[in-house]
Amino acid sequence: MQLLRIILPRGKGSKFMNILKDNGASAIGCFYGEGSAPSEILSALAIDKTKKEIVTALIEEESVKKIIGEISEKLQAVNSAVAFSTSLEGENNMEYVCLYVIVDRHQGQKAIHIAQENGARGATVIHGRGSGEAVKSKLFLSMNIEPEKDLVIMIVKKDMAEKIQKEIYDQMDLRSQGKGIIYSLPVNHVAGLVEQNN
Repeated sequence: MQLLRIILPRGKGSKFMNILKDNGASAIGCFYGEGSAPSEILSALAIDKTKKEIVTALIEEESVKKIIGEISEKLQAVNSAVAFSTSLEGENNMEYVCLYVIVDRHQGQKAIHIAQENGARGATVIHGRGSGEAVKSKLFLSMNIEPEKDLVIMIVKKDMAEKIQKEIYDQMDLRSQGKGIIYSLPVNHVAGLVEQNN
């Protein structure tokens, strides 16, 4: 079984969810996020975020290559979209890994800037809420206020991953309790990714 993620411009998710459903995928979902990729035009306009949808699904191992092949052309037509899968078992022979950084809300952009300074191309941020033993929700007007979090997702080459992880870990002081976490998962299949250079 593999977990497939497709990161797309906002409004394109439903089309890809239907393709996945038609190809036997299960547990299909769609989340909102923000994308960030280096662009001279966006920088000149002081816009470094684009609205994204993240489609996720579980796919049988034998169907992944077929589905990635089918959506690969559609991803090129969409532009600024990427699809990748992670095996939930077995080994990874790809040259990419997926880095995940979970930090307090509004700290995700800092992680992205550090990663881009160290060779990463783009990333996607998903906003959510945190929960854990060390995290205490605050009571305000009889309502629990849970701490907001940024989940940053980025695909990087294996040989760049360790340096990027170390720089984010050190510069964002993730060794301190409650500051955040960074981890990586292997990528088995990928389509639509802009080539990265060290």
